[in-house]
Amino acid sequence: MTTIPTTTNRRILVIDDNRSIHDDFRKILAPADAADDDFDAAEAALFGTAKQSQTFTIDTASQGEEGLHMVQRAMAEGRPYAMAFVDVRMPPGWDGIETTRQIWQVCPDMQIVICTAYADCCWSDVQEQIKPRDRMLILKKPFDIIEVLQLAISLTEKSRLLLESKMHMQELEQRVKQRTQELEVARQAAFEKASLLDLSRDAIMVCGLDHRITYWNKSAERLYGWTAAEAIGRLMADLSDRSTDTFQLACSAVIESGEWDGELQQIGHDGRRLVVEGRWTLLLEADGRPRSILVINTDITERKKVEEQLLRAQRMESLGTLAGGIAHDLNNALTPIMMSIELLKLHEQDAVRMGVLATIENSARRGADMVRQVLSFSRGVEGQRVEVQAGHLLKGIEKIASETFVKNIRVNSDIPTDLWIVLGDPTQIHQMLLNLCVNARDAMPNGGSINLSASNHLLDAQCAAMITGAKAGPYIVIELEDTGTGMPPEVIDRIFEPFFTTKELGKGTGLGLSSALAIIKSHQGFIRVSSEPDKGSKFQVYLPAQMQEGSSTPSQVPAAMTRGKGEMVLLIDDEDAVRQITGQTLESFGYQVLPASDGVEASTLYAAHKENISVVLTDMMMPVMDGPATIQVLMRMNPDVRIIAASGLSVKDMVAKATSAGVKHFIPKPYTAETLLSMLHTVLAAQPVALSA
Repeated sequence: MTTIPTTTNRRILVIDDNRSIHDDFRKILAPADAADDDFDAAEAALFGTAKQSQTFTIDTASQGEEGLHMVQRAMAEGRPYAMAFVDVRMPPGWDGIETTRQIWQVCPDMQIVICTAYADCCWSDVQEQIKPRDRMLILKKPFDIIEVLQLAISLTEKSRLLLESKMHMQELEQRVKQRTQELEVARQAAFEKASLLDLSRDAIMVCGLDHRITYWNKSAERLYGWTAAEAIGRLMADLSDRSTDTFQLACSAVIESGEWDGELQQIGHDGRRLVVEGRWTLLLEADGRPRSILVINTDITERKKVEEQLLRAQRMESLGTLAGGIAHDLNNALTPIMMSIELLKLHEQDAVRMGVLATIENSARRGADMVRQVLSFSRGVEGQRVEVQAGHLLKGIEKIASETFVKNIRVNSDIPTDLWIVLGDPTQIHQMLLNLCVNARDAMPNGGSINLSASNHLLDAQCAAMITGAKAGPYIVIELEDTGTGMPPEVIDRIFEPFFTTKELGKGTGLGLSSALAIIKSHQGFIRVSSEPDKGSKFQVYLPAQMQEGSSTPSQVPAAMTRGKGEMVLLIDDEDAVRQITGQTLESFGYQVLPASDGVEASTLYAAHKENISVVLTDMMMPVMDGPATIQVLMRMNPDVRIIAASGLSVKDMVAKATSAGVKHFIPKPYTAETLLSMLHTVLAAQPVALSA
């Protein structure tokens, strides 16, 4: 910090070519008696200060050039002159005006008194030549002693004040410069912090206690869709889902406890629904009063979707496990029903009772088909590729929809008899069509109509090139049109996404159309959708076809029942009803039956009668000892044993287990007498082949 001088600089330079003038100034300003009362009294009268014992220090020069050198030397020594008395005429050198000009070039603030007679100097000429401003006074010769003293005292004091002012200004400028640098550093730091905030992936904002936004970073712009200029001044509540109370609870919590964290349902500028994880902090003034709220929101919308999908997948897995158990029990229950009907039909001649048996048989077969569809949806089955008559499937779908949908939904169909043949999995195609019908039903909460139609269509190369996933060739086109609520374009773009649904929570899984699309693609087909809000929807399914017509009605030619020749069958099943009716059926067709309720009993019976047992029919799911374990035990006893495995669970899984156990023959439950007898005939007719355990 600069030290400001507090004493007056009393150094005076006298420049005059007359040495007697030098002596006069010394006598006036620097008398021999330093305590001269007249001098002290004059100073006290002028400035109201206490008497001082110090007088002025007088240096003299005879010419302007000499005076200039003395000024330069004094400044170099750090002891500058406060003022100078300069004679206006100093031949042969510079006059007083030129001397003053030269001195001010070296020392611009020096106070100059020009000593002159009345006729020597014109003030207007002086102003024109050197622009004296407030640095010059004119002393008329002959001068008065008091006047000289007053000038000396006043101008030296003025010199001190000017110096103080200058040093104050320098100090002020230094402080301003230093503060400017500090502010620049602070501004740069704030800019860097703001840049870091903008680089953050979190939406960071600050709002006042009135909940109006005062800061909005770049990530907030990206997340919500509002620019900082649009967001600042907006209420935080504008971002929140007004159907929930979470926002108000968060505001109350951050005011009461100083912080809050949790999840918020929010809405973007374009109406998108967002889920954010918020971390809010209350910012305080220096005196502890609340000032504003710092909000850091992390977008977890996609993470929540993934979590929901995982939970749904887990529920579907649980459903699959449950469906598998139910299917096992249902198939075990349906097997004796279907075989009992065939036994009864062998000895029944009455047409009425035969009709009743046919109805029971059809219902049992339909139940078995439904069980297979449940297993297909929950666990999946190995896709078959057989010739499918689409007309028959559509008629079945029409019947199911008409019987199960609410009565205010009408189901109409237009199915020609000359449809081409589709090579595919009938169960999967049936599931796909049923999913489309259910989707149409759900789009008509107040009733309406569903129109089913089909046609042959030959797609040329030009049209195929315009459709993603299409190839030129013959197709069957299945159209399903409803009169429901329809869909806007943004919904149509997403309807085939897994787990996407427009239904309320708990009223839809979002898997129906996605699984339908997967089935269509697995058959090398494609689907086209057209819809408008309040104008219904149309789905067109294109499935590759073979250009040959299918029969209008399914073949009903009964197969001949093969009979046994007294061969013994070891029948292993934990269900009493299955053992009883299967045993009766086999005995009715010429076989001997040795029943066992589990693998342990079967192993004992086989050890005692293996020479007489021709074939083993075993269930795969049994308590105590299951099918695969029983098979291994029997094959250790006789590597050539003939075994047929049966199960009411997923065919794909059970075939794999049976094959790994060394079995080559498998029938799914519920099986009919025809299926069982045909399998027995095939196995017994084959030559014995040694199987590895």
